[in-house]
Amino acid sequence: MKTGMNSVLYMIVSNIAILSCLVPFLMLLSRKMRQVTTFRVLGVFWLLNGLIHFSDIYFFLSFKDSKLDQLLNYYTLLDTPLALLIFACASWGRHRRTLLLSIFLFAVLEVVIIGWKGYETVSGFIFTGFGVFVVIVYSIIALVQYMRKMEYTSFENSMIFIYVAMLFAYGSFLIISLFLHIRGNTPGNSRDSYLLYYISMLISAVITSLGLWSYGLRRHPRMAHSSSSS
Repeated sequence: MKTGMNSVLYMIVSNIAILSCLVPFLMLLSRKMRQVTTFRVLGVFWLLNGLIHFSDIYFFLSFKDSKLDQLLNYYTLLDTPLALLIFACASWGRHRRTLLLSIFLFAVLEVVIIGWKGYETVSGFIFTGFGVFVVIVYSIIALVQYMRKMEYTSFENSMIFIYVAMLFAYGSFLIISLFLHIRGNTPGNSRDSYLLYYISMLISAVITSLGLWSYGLRRHPRMAHSSSSS
């Protein structure tokens, strides 16, 4: 009975979390959102995060472990560069150049490792582990930069939600991975870890959507910085 309830809870939470990833992308239907490059990249980022988990949706379980489902596993290669591109689009000056350089170096690292080991579990683990660390560091830097300022544009106020969502998502993933490593990768622990993963995904998608929504509520024109990020 308990196992059955856990399965139902997992199905409900995972399906809601995956569908919530589509919300930031759908918010691009707003012309005001589409005008900002950062939000366009953000929408694509969340859309892809939803698509790579589509086979966990109840109506698409037949695609589980299919060639299409396996193909989407290669999204690991794009995850970190896309996250850093969001930060780069929202930045300017030296910090933007540093982020663009980080994207380039990360892409070079991926090419080198794939050329050396091919795309396998070990290489995927390296991409994911190092990528999580990089995104967490840049999320913290962005939050610190925000708190040092005295005045904020509507764009910057919305981006604080994005930075918090990124920090929460990648930080949660790191904690869940450590939890799974310490307790062992048994079927029970794996299901619990995936449940926590989808809960963190849901919360992060909701925080992101709130940030976009708060920007959409502003009726005055975008400030200079938000225009420069378009």
